[in-house]
Amino acid sequence: MTHALLFDWGDTVMRLFGFPGPMAYWPRVEAVPGVAEALQALQPRYRLVVATNAAESGAALVREALERAGLGIYFEAVFTAQELGACKPEPAFFQAVLEELGCAPSEAVMVGDAYRADVVGAKEAGLRAVWFNPEGAPCPLTHPVHDAEVRAMAALPGALGRMNLPDMAKCFALLAEQEVSPWIVRHVLAVAAVAFYLAGRLAGLGEEVDPLLAHRGGLLHDLDKVSAQRQGRVHGQLGAEILREKGYPQLAPVVERHLALNLLDPARRPATWEEKLVYYADRIVEDDRVVGVEERLEALCQRYADRAEAMRRCHPLVLALEEEIAGRLGVTPAAMLSELQERLL
Repeated sequence: MTHALLFDWGDTVMRLFGFPGPMAYWPRVEAVPGVAEALQALQPRYRLVVATNAAESGAALVREALERAGLGIYFEAVFTAQELGACKPEPAFFQAVLEELGCAPSEAVMVGDAYRADVVGAKEAGLRAVWFNPEGAPCPLTHPVHDAEVRAMAALPGALGRMNLPDMAKCFALLAEQEVSPWIVRHVLAVAAVAFYLAGRLAGLGEEVDPLLAHRGGLLHDLDKVSAQRQGRVHGQLGAEILREKGYPQLAPVVERHLALNLLDPARRPATWEEKLVYYADRIVEDDRVVGVEERLEALCQRYADRAEAMRRCHPLVLALEEEIAGRLGVTPAAMLSELQERLL
């Protein structure tokens, strides 16, 4: 359960204008749009603090700037690198803040716009992290570590209530529980990277898609690859059951609908963007390489000769899905494949 929210200061709570000296003395101070409303909604439910790398301002000056913007009433405490003797992303920074608050890392969430300092640093210290990304910038990592992303501060209260996907560490733990082999782990990492990248591109164009859900679905799509074979169960169905039992029902359909032959059955065909992207990514990734539909199909037909005829019947449907994705991105399938290969080498 979350007890404390740690907010970065500059360009997360307060706008940076580039004036010299401490913000408290600037001729103009402004809150980030929507942050006052978000803080008002969050204050009754969480302990709110500022956790900043501000170099020229101690806690008193940060609070003075907050007061000028009408935000001081929302924050219980202000923690600065100047006074803590450590900077984000150093674990010591987060540990010092949590010690002062009397919170465990699992009870705190960091909210910030700087991916390395606020997100990666918080995750390495054991906190959860929300990436504030108002410009819709692409994630700087192939595999995202944040637990939620918001492009407007007004969306933060809702995002905190929906932060229920497993993070990277938990995904790897789930794969280890099912004794997934190293080569499958390499494969699912590549599939997740493709699905996440395409989802991010589509989200930037206004499509209703959750890049994190696509990523985690890609990472866990072969969760039951070993256990289903051992138990004589249907691959995908067992994985979906495991995820529902673990408390991740939103991931279950993504895993259940990724199988190659599902396109032949309207009842099992991927329907959401997340389901389509994981399905497609799995149709172009052989081992851990982005190879394209044809090469991947031939490899699967050789590996599963008893299903080769049915897989070949899927081929035009896979190409149609590829056309749909590329069309939404405004590129040709060949250009999309080249982009993926260049990005994920």
